[in-house]
Amino acid sequence: MAEETEPLAQLVAGLERAGLRGPATLLLEMLSPVDLITSQLVGIGRPFVVGTTAEALLIRLGDAAAWGELRRLLAQED
Repeated sequence: MAEETEPLAQLVAGLERAGLRGPATLLLEMLSPVDLITSQLVGIGRPFVVGTTAEALLIRLGDAAAWGELRRLLAQED
């Protein structure tokens, strides 16, 4: 599971460095009722990122459960 979580952890680290942990957490909480739809929208964008560094992240976020994992990682205190 650590391999699957790695792109999410990298995203959280980037959000933290940019000072966007709070706004990202708020946005994810607002979107939580539509995790399934959000993951399907991410799937639509996947063909546009093939071969880029974002591909692993979008593959992971294509799973609705990954959005909950992302919220969990954002809620953790370092």
